[in-house]
Amino acid sequence: MDIQIFIDLQDRLDQETTLYEQIKEAVKELHKTCRLASANLSKAHSVPQSQTIEVVDSAKPQFAQMKQKISELSKLIEPVTFYRYHDMWSNALQTACSLAVFATYLSENRLATPEDIEKLLGQKVNVDNGQITEFVITVEEYLHGIISLFSELSRLAVNSVIANDIKRPQDISTFASELYSGFQLLNLKNDSLRRRFDSIKYDIKKIEEVQYDLRVRGLLA
Repeated sequence: MDIQIFIDLQDRLDQETTLYEQIKEAVKELHKTCRLASANLSKAHSVPQSQTIEVVDSAKPQFAQMKQKISELSKLIEPVTFYRYHDMWSNALQTACSLAVFATYLSENRLATPEDIEKLLGQKVNVDNGQITEFVITVEEYLHGIISLFSELSRLAVNSVIANDIKRPQDISTFASELYSGFQLLNLKNDSLRRRFDSIKYDIKKIEEVQYDLRVRGLLA
């Protein structure tokens, strides 16, 4: 019997173990950077709208680091193994997308496009769901990032009233309603996306309750 077969198999297993550990470490570093960015962006809930640009600017170093960390991760992955290891980093990329979407809304009061995501995170969004020929951000990760924006919007609506900013909840309500209408056009086949989409209505309801309360108090026409 030629035992070289088993030696070669062990070499292959060792290579896979090494790659697994490298991916795990890269994802750990990306999560750490995302937490720092989230901590900075969360300050938007406690400052007037006029200061939100400063909040976004404070997170720019973290976005630069996220871009670098994702680039380092991408260099570990060959197209043929993309989906084999995808679950290891997908959650981290969902978080990174949600931060990019929130930062874009805070700075420009609009929805981040796939091109915005690429600019901030350094990787294309695979909007065509085509064959993987390079490391990409999946459409599902992008959509998860958008869904996360609804909870941030509901918090902003509440905190704006606390800060005596009566107009902002109206703008938030209009934006959230339009965004929700857009999502309803999608035929979501991903179970995780469907479940999270179903939860959006609770954030919409919270925003509407803020609007209702302002009207009852005579603060809105």
